Amino acid sequence: MRRLIYIWATINILISGSLFAQQAEMDHRQRFALAESEYQIGHLDNAIDMLNREVATYSGTLKVSAYRLLALCYLAQDDMENANQCVDLLLKEDPYYSISFNDPERFAELIRNRKEGKTTLVTASQQAETVEEAPVPVTLITEEMIEAIGARTLKDVLIAYVPGITSVESPNEVNVATHGVYSAGQEKILIMLNGQRMNARATNKAAPDYSISLDKVKQIEVLRGPASSLYGNVALMAVVNLITKEGSDVNGVEASVGFGNFGQKKGSLLVGKRFMDMDFMGWASIYASDGQKRFVSAQDAIGTNPHDGYAWTEGYNRLPSYDFGFTFKWRKITLNFNQRYGKKIPTHADVYSSMGALYDYDKYLVTNGEGPGHGMSFTHAGISYLNQFGNWSIDINGYFDLNKSSLYSLIGDGVSGVAAGDTATIYSPFQIMRWSEYSLGGTALANYTYPQLGILGKGNLLVGMQLEYIRLYGKEGFIGSEYTNIISSFPTPVQTGAESTYSPFIQLKHYFNKRLILNAGARYDIKRRANKNVVTSISPRISLIYLLNDKINIKANYGRSFVDAPYFYRYNGLPSYKGLEDMESEYMEAFQASISYHPIPALSYNSVFFYNNLTGLIYRDPTATGNDPRYINGGELRTIGLENTIQYHVPRFMANFNLTYQNVLGGTNYSFSGHRIHNIPNWFMNLVLNGNVVKKSEHELWLYANASLTGPQLSPIDHVMIGGETVVDLENQLPAIFIANAGARYRFKNIELELTFYNLFDKTYYQGGSTFVPYIQQGFSMLGTLRYILRR
Repeated sequence: MRRLIYIWATINILISGSLFAQQAEMDHRQRFALAESEYQIGHLDNAIDMLNREVATYSGTLKVSAYRLLALCYLAQDDMENANQCVDLLLKEDPYYSISFNDPERFAELIRNRKEGKTTLVTASQQAETVEEAPVPVTLITEEMIEAIGARTLKDVLIAYVPGITSVESPNEVNVATHGVYSAGQEKILIMLNGQRMNARATNKAAPDYSISLDKVKQIEVLRGPASSLYGNVALMAVVNLITKEGSDVNGVEASVGFGNFGQKKGSLLVGKRFMDMDFMGWASIYASDGQKRFVSAQDAIGTNPHDGYAWTEGYNRLPSYDFGFTFKWRKITLNFNQRYGKKIPTHADVYSSMGALYDYDKYLVTNGEGPGHGMSFTHAGISYLNQFGNWSIDINGYFDLNKSSLYSLIGDGVSGVAAGDTATIYSPFQIMRWSEYSLGGTALANYTYPQLGILGKGNLLVGMQLEYIRLYGKEGFIGSEYTNIISSFPTPVQTGAESTYSPFIQLKHYFNKRLILNAGARYDIKRRANKNVVTSISPRISLIYLLNDKINIKANYGRSFVDAPYFYRYNGLPSYKGLEDMESEYMEAFQASISYHPIPALSYNSVFFYNNLTGLIYRDPTATGNDPRYINGGELRTIGLENTIQYHVPRFMANFNLTYQNVLGGTNYSFSGHRIHNIPNWFMNLVLNGNVVKKSEHELWLYANASLTGPQLSPIDHVMIGGETVVDLENQLPAIFIANAGARYRFKNIELELTFYNLFDKTYYQGGSTFVPYIQQGFSMLGTLRYILRR
């Protein structure tokens, strides 16, 4: 009986507390509505007094609305000082606030001016700060910049705007290199969506392909350099954080369809709305393409069975690429969900022993809706809670991730082989490996803003902890022959197992004065691997920022980052992918020094010198035979370089130019010769131009173009069968190449038409990477889009 009484009392207390909280929230809304009424009838002082009394008790979107209304009141009184202060407070609460049709032009101009002068980001220090105060070199890519290149994929965006990033070929995935560092898939850059990891756990991969829709993106924050001090594993070379639009940015519905040559088809839908204390934005996108078939003659064919055939470029079909999800904010709580899938058609056969051989994609078995290639699906669900108590703020989040992979690999048409554990010869063989993994985790961090400590200055201290548990729980494999026949189950693809990680981190951001800032921190990652061994990694960072004046700032920083050896290699029984169970992490230590100059608000220049020292790089041992592990640690690489960016941006015109030079100082067991990394140019540059040439109330016209000039690349060919003969050309070089894209976008009322041309001059060019020879790239292509926008 006593227990029942306790339970009854507890339920009553909880219900009473909930009702009290709901009543308090209703009271807040009513008082805000009253202040809004006072503003509308011109009682500005009354509205200001009411809001100033209440704003400290508000939270979330209601607090943002209160600061907006205060700014409007002060603007009506021509009190620009207080109006600017309110806008600053608004942007502190919501760094990504977007102007809506309901915002008066004076207020909209104020927001634009403050954002242009003090662009805010959150990725560099896990707190809102300006680009000038960020502890590492940062590239901030806005929605306008994405539109200015007619970007199709995240890869397009990164190559156009981020110094140091270039395209590289992969046997079966979309891939990029950063400062010349790459592997068989994109596993050296941490890609995030609203601060949540998108990379798989077993392979560390996240391909910047059509599985990541750009229509939902508001801005992209790219940390160039080591970032493991906050984000841990995979943040080796860079962090790319995609910030989605909010409901208030969409404020209705945006729907689009697109068609292009080579069977391109795409569709996209955005739905969003903000209410008093709620914000919802949902998205869905789909893309498919047959790709361009590039003829290859028998004399240029690779492998033991040379014949006429085709290379498959930029194909994405059978199952189309898709991306859908939503974000929902209610007061201090945010819910998010995302599911995405992508698979590129391999240009050539991708099994290591005959990589580059020709094959006929349409002849091979379709299983579970998929053809050859590496298909990856990702599902993410998360919840976060953010609150502020005086000088303290807390951010707690939990997440669940599910990744399913299907690696469907080929040896090539007519090529013979022998299945593992068998002696019978089979022709046109293929293998399918499937595995599933899930992860559960969470992060809790607290940020304390401490006041002025006399002459010592002020700042904030951030401490946090991330916990994560991952399990590879499903696996299956098959061997097939003659294009469509499954002949056996695959013996030992990859072991099942679980791993857990515990990662405390700390960061101090201290203002010695208004010009000199120290940002220092460290993270300690402790991982219990599936074989019960424990590995650790410490990732420090220290940065000094000196704001010489409003136009010039100087930064110097040191950081150490890592990426753990992929589970997929450590516990794989297949000789093609086998690695040692005790493989270690890859590490990078980097020093960067940068200077930024803003002679006028519309013009900015940034220059970064970098020195990278990478150790423990995983490489494929060319001497391994039989049951020897193919993948081992031991690679080293030391590079230096200089990155330069110039940007000019006024309301109706934007120009962006970047130039990178990099040079190898030394290393071992990595693909370089002399001072040149194989398949990476020592210099390259990009230019983007975008103009709003017609701007009327009912119609607008934008013209845009972007171009890249990539320097020569050393791409050695080492004992590769081409045209039936063994070719050795260690001095093989790809020439410099100029590629241009152009497009136009026209809006009439609620309808937009867009047409973009890629590889405008139909250049024939090749690109190497983690392949035996450079692969031919897609020629001229075009994509037209019809978009309908309904604002409410």
